[in-house]
Amino acid sequence: MHGRSAMKVNTDGVLLGAWLAIPSLTAPAKKLEVLDIGTGTGVIALIIAQRLQCISAQSSIFAIDSDGPSATEAQENFSASPWPAMLNAKHLTLQEMTMDNSFENRFDIITSNPPYFKDSLKAPSARRSSARHNDNLSYGTLISSAAKMLKEKGIFSVVLPAEVLEEFILLAREEGLVPVRICRVKTVSAGKIKRVLMEFKISCKEGCIIQKGIPAEELLTIQERGDGPYTNEYRRLTGDLYLNF
Repeated sequence: MHGRSAMKVNTDGVLLGAWLAIPSLTAPAKKLEVLDIGTGTGVIALIIAQRLQCISAQSSIFAIDSDGPSATEAQENFSASPWPAMLNAKHLTLQEMTMDNSFENRFDIITSNPPYFKDSLKAPSARRSSARHNDNLSYGTLISSAAKMLKEKGIFSVVLPAEVLEEFILLAREEGLVPVRICRVKTVSAGKIKRVLMEFKISCKEGCIIQKGIPAEELLTIQERGDGPYTNEYRRLTGDLYLNF
C-alpha cells in the first residue's frame, strides 16, 4: 500500500479494505462511486483505490471525517499516493452529508470503520476519544445514512466489534439493508472472535434471493499465535497491499 511513510495503518482498516467486494462493472467505461465514512488517515480509501486501478481507473472515492486534522491528513496521503485523481477527502460530518440530497442513491460502495467503544471508558485525549467512541456517530445514523445514499445494487461494508453484530444487523434490517456476507475475525487461532466484517445490500421485493438468503459466513485468523507468523489466509487477503510483506 502506498502513501506517506509516517502514515498510521490499523489492522481493522486493512482487513475491511482488502475484504470488501468490488461490484462488477456492466460496461468497460463505467466508473464506481465510493464513499468512505470516518476515513481517518485514509487507509481504506487508499486500499480501494489500489484495487480499482486496474478495474476502473476513472472511479471516484469520496472520504469524509468529522475531525478536521484527520481529513487534512487523509488528503495529504491521497495527494502522495499514485491515485490522487481518484481520491478526495473532506472535513464533513455524515449528518451534514446526508442532508444534501445530491448524494441520495449515489454510491456503489459505502464503507466505514466506525467508532466502536459504545459504552466504555473514554480515552483521555478528546480527538482520540471522538475517533473511537460512537457518541457523535451512532450505528443508527450510520445505517440510515448508508441506506439513503446507496445505489439500488450497491454494497455497504463495515468492520465492527464481534459483540455488536446482532444489534447492527437488527438496525440495518429496520432500514431495509440485509446482510449478505459476514466474516468473523480472530487475532490468533486459539483466541476469541474479536471483529466482524459485514456487507449489506438493499433488500428487494418479496421472493428475491437476497431477501430469503442466509449471509455467506467466513472465518479469518490473522496469526496462528501471538508471536507467530501471519496465516496463509491473511497473507492471501492482504499480501498485495504491503510493499514488504
